[in-house]
Amino acid sequence: MPAPAVTESKQVVQPSDEELVRSIRRGDGRAGDELVRRHYAPLMRYLRRLGGSEHLAEELHQQTWVSVLDYLDRFDPQSTGSFKAWLFRIATNKANDHWRSHGRDKAAKDGLRLVIEHEAPQAGMRLEGTEQRQKLLRAIDALPENQKQVLFMRYYSGLKFVEIAKSLGCPLNTALGRMHKAILKLKQLMED
Repeated sequence: MPAPAVTESKQVVQPSDEELVRSIRRGDGRAGDELVRRHYAPLMRYLRRLGGSEHLAEELHQQTWVSVLDYLDRFDPQSTGSFKAWLFRIATNKANDHWRSHGRDKAAKDGLRLVIEHEAPQAGMRLEGTEQRQKLLRAIDALPENQKQVLFMRYYSGLKFVEIAKSLGCPLNTALGRMHKAILKLKQLMED
């Protein structure tokens, strides 16, 4: 019996974010395009939910990348964590700057409320499911802002807790504690 033919499949190894940053520092514009492409969808999803509108999300997205380019020499994975965590920290700071300059309290509350709102329920959805969903939305709305922020970064941006902590500039235990408190509070509010 002849030996089976061995086929080699060429796998294209994608450069890491950190390798792309080094390429940008050397003047490779294509590396910058790749970073933007790679992080566009999760960053825009986060900014849309946080900002509450497509227009504001686009504006914050542009401001975020301008800051990334302005401060790229300060990015150091050893001190700032992953590029994605650093990027989301800059985006969060840009959103906070926007809210401060446009009545932060009202805009933040409205923006965070929009983060949890989804499209209308499907026609076949049962009434009690809709009521439960509304109850959950009210419960999330009742959480303190810092707990909502961790909740949103975890579930809407897919960030790991280490990245969330870096993004918010707080210790890992603080980010974990905020999530734990948010879950406990949601459970309590849902039981009431």
